[in-house]
Parts: sequence; structure tokens; C-alpha cells
Amino acid sequence: MQIKVLTSQNVQNSGERLLVQQATLNQEFVITFDELDADQRKRLNDLSQQFYVNTTETDTGLIGVFDGSALSQFIEALADQPAFDSLQKIQSEHAITWQAGRYTYDLTHSGLVYAILNTTPDSFYDGGQYFNMDDVMAHVSAMIEQGADIIEVGGQSTRPGYTEISSQAEIDRIMPFIKAIQQTFPDIAIAVDTYKPDVMRAVIDAGVDIINDINGFTDDSAKLTLMHDSKVGMVSMLNRRLMDEPISYANIIDTFTSQINAFKDAGIDLKRVSLDPGVGFSTVGNLNNDLGLMHGIKQLNQFHLPVMAAVSNKSYLQKLLGLAKDDRVTMTLITEALLYTDGNRILRVHNVEETAQMRQLLDSITASYLA
Repeated sequence: MQIKVLTSQNVQNSGERLLVQQATLNQEFVITFDELDADQRKRLNDLSQQFYVNTTETDTGLIGVFDGSALSQFIEALADQPAFDSLQKIQSEHAITWQAGRYTYDLTHSGLVYAILNTTPDSFYDGGQYFNMDDVMAHVSAMIEQGADIIEVGGQSTRPGYTEISSQAEIDRIMPFIKAIQQTFPDIAIAVDTYKPDVMRAVIDAGVDIINDINGFTDDSAKLTLMHDSKVGMVSMLNRRLMDEPISYANIIDTFTSQINAFKDAGIDLKRVSLDPGVGFSTVGNLNNDLGLMHGIKQLNQFHLPVMAAVSNKSYLQKLLGLAKDDRVTMTLITEALLYTDGNRILRVHNVEETAQMRQLLDSITASYLA
């Protein structure tokens, strides 16, 4: 039995190329099994039916389209076969991982609950709620208990029309909370939401694990130097407020490609990089732009990098459905579930408990098969 994963580099015809393109967007694998004897062919056909793998016969074997869960099931079922090592290698080479400070996350089959802690007076959702240290620490404790994998501390609002504060004011605002979280909850990953190089430098020195930059790190060469010299995970957002041209997935892909090339040129390991398409970040606040961005989110899977869904309680739910900010949890979860199944594995959220339950449900469904 000969096993090969089809990629854009080794396809033989336009039909295979289209199949691979679609599979890539769906985070699936196109795998060929050749030189099969009759028993091997039957076993593969039986396994394909059991684990919902679409296959077609070829002159010398089979070709199938696998999602990550089905591939894991095949590997387990073929542990006694020579094919085992080849399938394991395919799975390992195509895993989606994120190196973030002290942590390496495998996001191939599941995702992260990335909890938002705003310490600002003017954030759109919970501005002014978390200034007091006791309130902040109680909130952090609750979010960890509810299933948060990461706590993101934010000290500068970036809502439309936000007021910028100085770097030092931002540092003074967030640093006491960062230190308290590190001391009280040493095992939780800490992220910081900032676009300012001086703040980045301060929190890197303080030992945070992740930095989330709404400007994608490429608007200031000092940021790239800081990233090169550190090990923090990076959330690189596409800020459409900085884009002059009309929004389209062509220029979104071009912009992310430029960001990624800048990271490579700066010597930054791409395993540290995740992408955020920036729902809600535009100069005109166009509802259709946000909806279209979410509709086409699979296009970002071609980068084979983790993608963040940052849609929690945002204004598209007010514009489309007339929902006040405190009434958006259910529709937020539905949006996040759609994006999660489309490959967004980092869920940046306010409502931790409900999101963790949603993740458990979706992961359980996609890992389950009829006997």
C-alpha cells in the first residue's frame, strides 16, 4: 500500500487541483491509497463508510477526503498496518499548532477559549466594570473556573471613536493586574491587547505569553524587532480602518500575505502567529462588510495558521437584529459556532462559560461516529 497526501505542489490535473483547494479551505486532507490488494481495498472502503469519508475508486486504489477527526480514526484502526506510519506522518505534518510564550497549543481538533478582561472605562461591552483589584481577581477566577484557557488584559479601548491614552498610562493601568494574575493563577496564559511598542516591551519583560495587535505588528519596525527577540504568541489583526481600498477577500489575502512575509523577513517563527480578520474594524462600520467577512472566513485556512474569531457581542448584532449589548449572548454563540466549524480555533469572548460549553458540544459531535 502506497499513501500520499495531495497538495497544490503535487496535483496532476485541474480536477485534483480543485479538490485540494476545496479541502484546504475546509481544513481537510486529500489522500490517495495506491497498490492495494483486494483485502486492503475492502478494509479501506469499510472504514470510509464508518467514518464518513468520501472516496472514489481509481485504477490502482482509492482517493479520499478526510477531516481531522476521520484521519485520527483511520490511524487508530490501521495501527497494525504498514499504512499506520504514513498516516501518522501526514497528520503530524498538517497539524495546526500555536506557540505562545510558555505554551504550545494543538488546535487541529479543538480550540481555545480566549477570555477578555477589559480594565478600561470606555470599552464597548464592559467598560468601567473592572477597575478594583478585588473585582478583577474575582472575575478572573470565575473565568478560569468556567473554562478559559487564556486571559487577555486590555488597557486601551479600540472601539470606534476611542480616545487614545499614553503608553505609560496604559502600562500603569494593566501592570498591577498582570502581576496579580501571575501570582495568583501562575498556570493561566496571559495575553495583552495593545498596539503600542512601549507597552509591548513592558509586558514582554513582565512575562506575558501573547500579544494581540489590532495593527498586525507591521506598522512599526520596532514591533517586529520586539517580536523577533521574544517568544510571545502573536495575534495579527487586519485593521480595515487602515485600508484605503474597497474591502474584498482578494485584498484581505494580500494584506495577510504581506504581514506574513514581513514576519518571515524579520526572522519570526510563523508557528507563533495567529490571524484575526478584524470583524467590526472598518472606517464606515458597514454591516455587509462584517457579514461578508464572516461568510468567507474559510478563505483564511489557506495560510494554515490559527485563526481567531473575535465577534463577541459586537455591533453587527445591533445593526442587524437590534440587540442591546446585554442581549447578544445567544446570537454571539451562534456566530461563533459557525466560525468555529469553519476553522476559527481561537474564540475571543466575554461569555466564557457558554463558549466553553459550545466548544465541548461541537468537539464532541465532530469526534463521534455511529458504531
